Amino acid sequence: MLLQSAWNPNLQYSSDGPVTLQSIQEHLKPGWTVHATADNRLYYFNESTGSCSWIPPVDVWNKEVGRGLPYGWEEATDPNGKTYFINHVNKTTTYEEPVLDWGEEPPQPRQVNLTRHPDMGFGFVAGSERPVIVRFVTEGGPSDGKLLPGDHILEVNAEDVSCAPRDHVIQLVRASKTSVDLVVCQPILTNSSRKSAILSSAKKAKLKSNPSRVRFAEGVVVNGSPLFPGCTLSGGDWGSGTMLPNVLKVFLENGQTKSFKYDANTTVGDVLSSLQCKLCLKETNHFALVLEQVKTLRRNKLTLLNPQHTLSRVASRPGTHNLRCLFRVAFVPSDPCDLAQKDLAAFEYFYLQCCNDVVQERYAPELKYDVALRLAALHIHQHCLANNIQPSKITVKTVERDFGLEKFVPTSLLETMKRKELRKVLTHLLKLNYTMTGSSHKCLTALQAKLYYLTIISQLPSYGAKCFPTNSVDSNVENVILVSPKLGISQITGLRSNMVCKNPVPVADVEQLSMVQVEKEDHLLSTVTLFLPSTPGKELRLTVEERDAEELVLVLQGYYKLFTNKDLHVHQDPDDWLVDTAPLYHSQHVVKPTTWSYGCDNEMDEHRIVNFAVPLHTLNPSKEVKTNGTHTLSRSSSKIIKSNGVDSNMNVWSAGWLRCKRSWR
Repeated sequence: MLLQSAWNPNLQYSSDGPVTLQSIQEHLKPGWTVHATADNRLYYFNESTGSCSWIPPVDVWNKEVGRGLPYGWEEATDPNGKTYFINHVNKTTTYEEPVLDWGEEPPQPRQVNLTRHPDMGFGFVAGSERPVIVRFVTEGGPSDGKLLPGDHILEVNAEDVSCAPRDHVIQLVRASKTSVDLVVCQPILTNSSRKSAILSSAKKAKLKSNPSRVRFAEGVVVNGSPLFPGCTLSGGDWGSGTMLPNVLKVFLENGQTKSFKYDANTTVGDVLSSLQCKLCLKETNHFALVLEQVKTLRRNKLTLLNPQHTLSRVASRPGTHNLRCLFRVAFVPSDPCDLAQKDLAAFEYFYLQCCNDVVQERYAPELKYDVALRLAALHIHQHCLANNIQPSKITVKTVERDFGLEKFVPTSLLETMKRKELRKVLTHLLKLNYTMTGSSHKCLTALQAKLYYLTIISQLPSYGAKCFPTNSVDSNVENVILVSPKLGISQITGLRSNMVCKNPVPVADVEQLSMVQVEKEDHLLSTVTLFLPSTPGKELRLTVEERDAEELVLVLQGYYKLFTNKDLHVHQDPDDWLVDTAPLYHSQHVVKPTTWSYGCDNEMDEHRIVNFAVPLHTLNPSKEVKTNGTHTLSRSSSKIIKSNGVDSNMNVWSAGWLRCKRSWR
């Protein structure tokens, strides 16, 4: 029998007694009610959507309520007494404990004074709306070193503009003739992406002295498509999306999506092989699956997936509801012309990927305005030829009418440049396409336009590059390791801002590696040793965070395979995750009770048995209620006693909670 949350307002409780439903209800926002099943397990009902959930709304979750676990996570014990973790958000389980540095301070507002330059102005470009965001910072300009890409503009000359429209903010800046005072702040990322930082000696000591840390998944409202379709959440409606168990959605650069059903043995490599076969790709060494954060301003933050990992393991990562999976050319060719000669299909896919990256500003802030517009003109020329438009009839007006400029021009340029000026510049650049062939009677072909486009892209500093914050074990100097097809393995000393614009110091070519060794220091740090036969007895030893170490090895393996067509030898400890598989989500679990799950938070309280294969039941017999996104049920025999707000099961409920302590804050 179920409890109804219409309680007696005079109901009281003591700090040594059980936590009542009323005390929990007081912390829920309007439209949410808390109830209990026959075995005293709490669940939460959203009246506006008619859906039930095992987890409370995200706004009442904090470090104390969740016992330090991320939102929607619960601790459980397997039959062997080993602890594992249940993720109710995407309905997965894992033995990996999610981690986050709770000690990391959120970004603080900064006061900035800028002096106008006669040629470069204030040296930055702003875009977006409420708040207005710094999109680009001109290198060597007045804003260089003071503003950062992604800064939110909060004040202009002491005027609060945090909620002001973009045009008003830009007008205030332009009205400042000689100087402008700004208050800016880096955004607080509301996602669970790992936060890699340079590992100074102080930070390393802090990590080792305080190893018990968790990752807190803050947000659940997702603007974009999730990694796993069953994880779709919007507006706080848990279970609002149709549950598609064991399905991975992969986004392609041509605008298509592919969905893959998987089981416990399906690996990332299996999906890669299937996609490469469907797309008729020959040069498969260039391709990989990557994860992208949906809720972030940093669109260039992509994480490689290990081809040997199972999809079940990927699904169990914290924050997967904020991720989406992309099929990309992760290991770029040194010369795009060679790729066109070897595999035209791979070349076409890579061209589409680069076009998307330019429009979506993955190359910001290093991609300058003039280069971005030159690329847009080449893209327009190629696209018009592909759509059977004669070269003599290619005009900006035609393109804007038939296709829209947003398909070719980066968003920040569309937002900041006057449309008349943008059309004028593009018209001039389109005319240049006729002069690039060296003949007045010929213009660029579609293939030539693509080659010119990729040649320009390949000259960018971050072309195919991956950066990893690290410390050298030998020198303890803060630096960044950069791996790219142009520079090989390089070191960059200094801060991480604009790291690819600094001068990297070459260490070695990737193809010179003989072996990579990975040693785990603790559950957060790993030591990566690079063996170089060209310098006997001199190895490069680096200390990086564990997940950075994993991706660093993947990048080195990918480029080594691309350059030598051989596998790089990697020595590392066996992966315990592959040995242990946590119990399936939709099964019976022995969980550790907490305030939000059983109304108690006593560390000495016994474990409880719960079966998530059994669907939730509705308390409202007149409605069908979605339960956890998997079933739609109706119950016509729910007995509700409104006189005292409880039913005849209340005595059993109180007796079962005698050991519980009040801890809801």
